[in-house]
Amino acid sequence: MKKSKALIIKKLNLKEDISKKYQKWMNDPIVHKYTKQKYIKHSLESIKNFDREKNRSKEEYLYGIFLKKKNLNIHIGNIKLGPINWTHKSAYISYFIGVKKLWGCGYTTLAIMEIIKRAKYKKLKKLKAIFNKKNTGSKKVLVKNGFTIERKKKSENVYSIMI
Repeated sequence: MKKSKALIIKKLNLKEDISKKYQKWMNDPIVHKYTKQKYIKHSLESIKNFDREKNRSKEEYLYGIFLKKKNLNIHIGNIKLGPINWTHKSAYISYFIGVKKLWGCGYTTLAIMEIIKRAKYKKLKKLKAIFNKKNTGSKKVLVKNGFTIERKKKSENVYSIMI
């Protein structure tokens, strides 16, 4: 099975997808080494509240990244489209793979490809991603998807793509 066929991006189900495994990722200092999430202690309830808020939002769309194996969809990470600036038809994206053994396997690249399709469907024209300069993996997946550097900050870079 091709990787693209094995990857599913879908809204998170608060009853089925919010798990101890998900909570462990959110509290893992290695998974979130380059994000602000590393400063927050996440409970199952705080994760549910965050996901519930994003499920209701019209400016931010949170999706789980799932691997399809046999009859199972295995949650491996998340990707978010937003916040969206509807006036300028632009949005930010953010993402992570929580299953460390799947880092470098191409799943984030595929998830970004899918989020670009969804952004086009929503009639957006530009996507941006902010990442820590030390996060070379993030740079690689963005470049693979056609993002280029828009601006350099002291510790972060902003990459963007016109879609």
